[in-house]
Amino acid sequence: MGRGLSRQPWCIGPKIKAVDDAISSTAQDWAFEVHPEVCFWAMNNRIPRAFRKKRKEGKSERRALLSKVFPAIEDHILRRPVHAGIDDLLDAAAAAWTALRIHTGTAECVCPPERDERGLEVAIRY
Repeated sequence: MGRGLSRQPWCIGPKIKAVDDAISSTAQDWAFEVHPEVCFWAMNNRIPRAFRKKRKEGKSERRALLSKVFPAIEDHILRRPVHAGIDDLLDAAAAAWTALRIHTGTAECVCPPERDERGLEVAIRY
C-alpha cells in the first residue's frame, strides 16, 4: 500500500505479545479484543467518524457519542490523571461500552470469530 506502520504499533508490540501469551481458553471467558474506532463506528449507527481522534473535532465527536451512554463522561475527563490523554480516556470508555454490551449479550463481532493455531477465538467485539 506504500505506507508503513506508525511508531505506536512498534511500541505496543511487546505488550500485545505479553497479552497473547497470557490468554488461555478460560481467560477468554472474561478477556475480549476491542478496537475503539470500531466501537465509535457502531455507536454512530455504523458511520465512520469524520475527524481523527487527536483533533479537537474528533474528541468532540467521540465525547458526544459517549455522553449518551455515560452521562458523566465530562466529569471523568476533568478528573483524569494529568498524564492521561483525553483521547486515551475516550478509547477506554469505548472499550467499557463494549464490555457492557458483552455483559448484556448485545455485543457483535467485526467478522465471524475464527480460531488461531492454539484453538483460541480471534474476534474484535463492539
